[in-house]
Amino acid sequence: METRVTTDEDFDENNSDNQTGASMQAGRTQVARAALSQREKQDVAALFQSGRLAEIVERANSLTARYPTDAYGWSVLSAALLHQGRNDQALVPLRRALDLSPGDAGLHGNLGLAFLHLGRLDEAMVSLQRALAINPAATSSRNTLANALAAAGRLEEAADAYQASLAVSPDQSRTLYNLGNTLLALGRPEEAVVRYRAALALTPDYPFALVNYGVALAALERPAEAEDCARRALRLDPALGEAQILLTNTLLLRGYTGAALAVVEASLDLGERPEMRRLFVACLRGLPLPPGGSVRRGRILTALAEPWGRSAEVAAAVAPMLEADTVIGGCVQRTLAAWPKRLDAATLYGPTGFAAVTGDALLLALLDASPIAAPGLERFFTLARSCLLEAALGVTTAAPDADGTERETAYYAALARQCRINEYVFDLTADEADKAARLTARLSQALAQDQPVPAVWVLAVAAFGPLHAVPQAQRLLKRAWPEPVALVLTQQLLRHAEEQRLRGRIVQLTPIDDVVSRLVRRQYEENPYPRWVRPAPVGEPAPLAAQLRERFPRAHLAGLPDSPRLDVLIAGCGTGQHSLETARVFHGANVLAVDLSLTSLCYARRKTRELGVANIEYAQADLLRLGELGRSFDLVESSGVLHHLADPAAGWRSLVPLVRPGGVMRIGLYSRLARRGITKVRDMIAARGLDGSAAAIRSFRQELLDMPWEPSWGRYLLGDFFSVSGCRDLLFHVQEHCLSLLEIKAFCLENGLAVLGVEVDPPVLAAYRTRFPNDAAATNLSNWHAFEEDNPDTFIAMYQFWVQKTG
Repeated sequence: METRVTTDEDFDENNSDNQTGASMQAGRTQVARAALSQREKQDVAALFQSGRLAEIVERANSLTARYPTDAYGWSVLSAALLHQGRNDQALVPLRRALDLSPGDAGLHGNLGLAFLHLGRLDEAMVSLQRALAINPAATSSRNTLANALAAAGRLEEAADAYQASLAVSPDQSRTLYNLGNTLLALGRPEEAVVRYRAALALTPDYPFALVNYGVALAALERPAEAEDCARRALRLDPALGEAQILLTNTLLLRGYTGAALAVVEASLDLGERPEMRRLFVACLRGLPLPPGGSVRRGRILTALAEPWGRSAEVAAAVAPMLEADTVIGGCVQRTLAAWPKRLDAATLYGPTGFAAVTGDALLLALLDASPIAAPGLERFFTLARSCLLEAALGVTTAAPDADGTERETAYYAALARQCRINEYVFDLTADEADKAARLTARLSQALAQDQPVPAVWVLAVAAFGPLHAVPQAQRLLKRAWPEPVALVLTQQLLRHAEEQRLRGRIVQLTPIDDVVSRLVRRQYEENPYPRWVRPAPVGEPAPLAAQLRERFPRAHLAGLPDSPRLDVLIAGCGTGQHSLETARVFHGANVLAVDLSLTSLCYARRKTRELGVANIEYAQADLLRLGELGRSFDLVESSGVLHHLADPAAGWRSLVPLVRPGGVMRIGLYSRLARRGITKVRDMIAARGLDGSAAAIRSFRQELLDMPWEPSWGRYLLGDFFSVSGCRDLLFHVQEHCLSLLEIKAFCLENGLAVLGVEVDPPVLAAYRTRFPNDAAATNLSNWHAFEEDNPDTFIAMYQFWVQKTG
């Protein structure tokens, strides 16, 4: 939840800081004093009281023309322009007024306010300090200075400035509110609660104070009281987005996911907001099966297609909806009843099913979004692909128009794109492999001889293997195709060609000569991971300190980097999904993203160029040798990487010197306890001597899917199981280590790293704090170790935590 610092109404043309409506400075001529009557000033004041700003500007322009050496007209003009939000235009009359009346504290204060609104913070603070030097009791200028300090990230100084203003005038609800915001941003929610409560005592109908009071209460694990604050704020302002966000978050914290979804949808009905889109996805994740309804289904379709979260997160909610659908669920049931037998189209789809399936927009969007992490749907699409192959074999170049309807083409094209996304992980029989090879040869021959090519040939071949591997495939780009087919060609030919062109443009920063590093590089050259489709949306970029304070409001955060530029190292960036999120979420981020795999880096760079992100430098390097670069960073991230080294501790130790004093690291490591089931599966693979080839992965996956359920495997909980590269990374990796939190704690103590926070879902954090109420910041790794022993699936994906370099 972002806090809000209000700066509107911090100036007033007749306030105690601004003397332009009262006495004038001695520099004014006697003629001007006589000419500018008190009646004219009263007329201007009346216009301000009635809010007639356009007339004031007109009157002020007349005054400055008639009395150019009188500061009053210039002051009135600047005040009106400030009220209109025309801060840039207000600078000239403000400076003219100050030339004529340099000792006017109010004018200096208003100049500081204009600079603040323009983002010129240093100039704002200079002007405001001049105002306070003239009039130390000027509370408006002191409050505006505090706002400028807060905007500059100088939060401790801002808090002191608000306190100084309250010492002069205690009954300022706005200043109490802003002080509460600052204390909350400093990770001191207990103190913030006191200030919000005082602000509300003065102004009970202050909706923003109610909202941020609720945010502070939520940070203190008091969600019921936070929910009450949100509802009170909404009674005052039913359209207040911040209150809707607070209410949704508190309902989710309390486990009322259905009620939270209702709040989100009511807000989205009024207009889509980025934060409510994110919360819509969070609500979907919390429901085993989202309720039906055409409006909701349409919204889910939009969330999946745009997307409103990571595609895999939305897809995880969509899959059970489709399996519960009468038509698609029927196809799935017929598939599972016959498996592994292949069914013809009439049997698979039923009497009317094919038309309904091909017309389901949500199904097509799911095929395009991410690997489908649902065993039933996967097997249905495996049989659907077999039907596509049979249909293609029945079409000849003599009748290329027998491709089917536009909807059928769109459906089969989406299926082909899904097969590329999951890297052809579907089960493949020897008969299908033979038929696909024969169709591929037929397609290649037709292209070589410049014969007609049915679209269904292209789609079927693309569903069984990448088109770029087909001889003569580039000739497909010279022909006209329906849009769905063209999208397949873009995915499998044009994007591949672009990545190949990029191979010569990625700089190699270090040699890669470590034996294990070479093995890992080979794996990711063959299977770049993850093969993601669309990036998750991010909000407005914020400084590192603000991001950490929002994530870990109870953590002790001091000495964090505060430069406008944030130098970031991503050590092991893979295909760039995480690098892009980091580059877009942190204000001033300048990212160096390195990886062993050139293929992965080319994928990352292509996606980065497509999104127009310019603050990432990609390079090939071994993180073990990054110290040779002579560079240092404010933030170093290495998630899911160190445990694939020969010695994870040695790899992590090599990164620590790259972090500047006070800088932070975000580290992701496998949990030995959480991956106990996966370790058993890896032992099975090793005992059989299986390699990491696509054929071995496809075959072994089907065995696992048919085995009796063993909850500790967690295989369905991990989307990686549903693509070749993901499954290889999950189960067939050439090198893997798992650790415990006690081992991580010992490493941090030995290397001068202080734990800032552990990333877990809010219900997990609430359960931890219930058990360990004395660890308010939730950073005691010994406590977390005990918690994990009792809740062994807590870190099923990975330990993700932040540490700060203290030395």
